[in-house]
Amino acid sequence: MKFLHLGDLHLGKVINNFSMLDDQRYILEQIVNYVKEHRPAAVILAGDIYDRSVPSAAAVNLYNDFLKSLLIESKVPVLAVAGNHDGADMIHFGNELFESANYYVAGHFAPTIKKVELHDEHGPLDFYLLPFADHAVVREALQNKDVKSLEEAARATMDQNPLDKTRRNILVTHGYISSGTEKLEESDSEKRLVIGGKETVSASIFDEFDYIALGHLHRAQSVLSLKCRYSGSILKYSFSEENDKKSMTLVEMDAEGKISASYLPLVPKREVRTLKGTLKELLDKEEGFGNEDYLRVILTDEGELIEPMAKLRPRYPNIMALSLERDLSERFKSTELNAEATAQKSTLELFSDFYAHQREKPLAETGRLVIENILKELEA
Repeated sequence: MKFLHLGDLHLGKVINNFSMLDDQRYILEQIVNYVKEHRPAAVILAGDIYDRSVPSAAAVNLYNDFLKSLLIESKVPVLAVAGNHDGADMIHFGNELFESANYYVAGHFAPTIKKVELHDEHGPLDFYLLPFADHAVVREALQNKDVKSLEEAARATMDQNPLDKTRRNILVTHGYISSGTEKLEESDSEKRLVIGGKETVSASIFDEFDYIALGHLHRAQSVLSLKCRYSGSILKYSFSEENDKKSMTLVEMDAEGKISASYLPLVPKREVRTLKGTLKELLDKEEGFGNEDYLRVILTDEGELIEPMAKLRPRYPNIMALSLERDLSERFKSTELNAEATAQKSTLELFSDFYAHQREKPLAETGRLVIENILKELEA
């Protein structure tokens, strides 16, 4: 059987007041085209379908259009679970009704994991849909007072749901699944699963599955082996991901449950990248490809700048962040501010030196009087 594994759509996400809906629509169209090209037996969505528990109407409409393209036009089953960003009620709504259209979804945690049976030429495959749930939710549902962490929740859940090892079994879930011996690659756009507790779950708990389709971490990566894999997010949602290559995983499983995988690239409408230089250097850059990208601009000018964003916006309309980077190391090596000299100076003299270094001009007499009065009040 051949199936597509993706997750972390985060539909409706807004970054620094920029809506990602247009960019997400562009990527979803690529996914639909891949489905038409490769004709998978199923599409897996491993959580964080939406970016918020109560998504905007526009985000819901975009997901509706995506499902319509997959289920009605391409006639491919979709199997989905809720992630930590999703509202369980929102994802779970209508789940039994939607099964008639081959849309299988688990939003709420249940003691018995939702199982979907699909078939290929070799026989049945069992897909287990396990949505993200806090350990307190699992403890209540299982009536197990010993469940006090996500790790214990996962172990108790699997103890209650033994697998038929004579069949091929695939798990679809959302969480921080780790081997414990390797460091997984994280990014700045991921939200912690729990506050003040351990969020990792041992991959060994799910060893009996032939493939574990994971969501949550935004960088595509495997956990120890190819059979346990994060698909990664469909777009770069932070500048920590600007060098990443986004993709989704095309998995092929044989009669014995052995898998092979290939990675289908997802090309964004706009890149996420950093520009660094003086204001003049950036304004003098030749116009062309990349001006519409989402940018973090770092200005290296030493002097004062007047409304740099207003000057940059006409050239680079999608600046998400602007900061100044000034190398003061050489300036502060002077004897005026070294430890030996400062020990002999008054607070007023130290402030005057600091002002001179920062502004590259001496503190005027009027300013000196203001600071002197402030220091006297503080000392009093």
